[in-house]
Amino acid sequence: MRLYLGGYLDFYNPQPGRWLEVELHQPTQLSELLAELGIPIGDAQLFVLNGELVDLKEAIVSEQDEVKLFPPVGGG
Repeated sequence: MRLYLGGYLDFYNPQPGRWLEVELHQPTQLSELLAELGIPIGDAQLFVLNGELVDLKEAIVSEQDEVKLFPPVGGG
């Protein structure tokens, strides 16, 4: 599975860059995966699974999926 960490979320990637390759052995709830990776759920606002905006509580990811996370947007 490919995981894109937008904005400052790339801080949680142990390797340089925004993309993180994650090996999944079975379909997994996205919220559980983020917890396992140490990515605080409160730091991400938008969750995109294979190009579709999804609800974190309902999203299930598999090995072939691409997920993009984005933090809240602020302005001034």
